[in-house]
Order: sequence, then C-alpha cells, then structure tokens
Amino acid sequence: MQLLPANIKFLLCLAGLIIANASQAEVSVEVMAAEGRVMVEDELGKISSPVQSKSIFSAGKILSTGPNSRAVIRVGSDGVIVVGKNSQIEIGKSKDEAGFFRQIKGIVYYALNSIKGSQRPIEVKTSATTIGIRGTRFLVTEMDERNEIGMRKGLVNVSSADGEFEVHKKAAQDEFEAFKQEAEAAISKEQHEFAQYNAQTQQDFIEYMREFSLAADRMASFDGQRVVERPLSGETKNDMESFENYAEEWLKSVND
Repeated sequence: MQLLPANIKFLLCLAGLIIANASQAEVSVEVMAAEGRVMVEDELGKISSPVQSKSIFSAGKILSTGPNSRAVIRVGSDGVIVVGKNSQIEIGKSKDEAGFFRQIKGIVYYALNSIKGSQRPIEVKTSATTIGIRGTRFLVTEMDERNEIGMRKGLVNVSSADGEFEVHKKAAQDEFEAFKQEAEAAISKEQHEFAQYNAQTQQDFIEYMREFSLAADRMASFDGQRVVERPLSGETKNDMESFENYAEEWLKSVND
C-alpha cells in the first residue's frame, strides 16, 4: 500500500478540523412561533432584523422582544426556549462552547434536552449567575424589580459570577403537611403544632457558598449576593403555566 506524503496527511487533517469546527459553529435556530415585535441582532443594538414564525438564523445572535411580544425558539438539538415580552437573550454556540444562553434581560422559559455521554452541559448566563443544566425545565427572570430562577423539573447548579452567595433557605407549609397528616379528631392540636413548626422553619437557615443546587418546585430570588431559596411562588407558577400553554405543541418534543 502506498503511503501518503506527510504534507498531504497534514492538509487532510487540517481540512477535517475546519469542517468539524464549521459544523459545530453553524447551529440552526428556528422560530417556531412569534407574536408582536421579535427581532434578531448581530450585536446588541446593531444590524437588527424582524423575524416571524418559520424564520431560521444561525447561533451567535441576540433575540429581542418588544412589549406584548413573545416567541418560541428551537435551538438545534439543545431544546426549546420561550421568550417573554421585553426580553433579550444571546443564543450562543461555537467551537469553544458546547452551548450557552446569555440572558440579558426579561423572562425566559427553558426546556432543554438531557445531556448524554460526554456532551458538555449547557449553560445559562445572567448578570449574577451561571446556571449549569443537564436536561430540565425552568424559568429565569432578569428584571430590575425581580431577579429569580424558578424550577419546574430537574436540577440545576447555580454558580456565582462574583464571590459567595448568602443563601437563605425557607421551608414550605406543604412540606409540613406531607410530613404530618392532620386528623379530624385532633385538628386543633395539629394546627397548634403547625404554628410552632412554621415559626421555626420561617427563620432563615443561612449558608455561604460559591454555588448551590436548585431542585424541582423550588425557586431562588436574588438581591445582589443575597439569595432566598424557597418553594415556588404563585406568581412564578402562573408565569410558567402561561409559557407552557403557549408553547405546548413544541414542548412535547423535548426529551428532558
């Protein structure tokens, strides 16, 4: 068998790397549904163009929505995101990044496929956190008056972008009710016990840590480095349900 010269081997390897990197960088992002003013920008505030249902663009761009606007976006094989009104999110994917979303502002629902084998976890970056994911559904709110992560299912790891978090953990009323079933014959006693339990558990359990995990039906609210971890609020549940109802058709395809 005739061996290829070394310089030809080198060129073939180089061509293979170029093709591999190009295929990694070119990730298809498809707009599955859009309402109102939905724009795609090459850079924040520059070279923007409107998009609508069935529009396709490459990763590395910023998606923006206006007032009374929203959109359902499928990001390659990563999964589906639902972008609420007055929101901006960078959808990134390159040879150096397995996959990331940089949420600049607003409210976004993430439904991401499970990571298999040696695949790197996808990350969601906010001004204060990096959220590591391996297939889950959650809501991120990045507003002046409201800065939260709310978990629908799965588990995420939340890392600080600047020093340690001061994490305050609160227990839930339904956790007590699941632990101790009330009996009709002892209702007054149970209520008294719950009042004592509730007074105790509503005190903050404070931990200082650079990162923490957040599980299903829990949420974390941020005020600088101060974090309150607690059960999902009614407002967050309502927001989740609104996004899920809007994107129901496409969320069915997510393998989380």
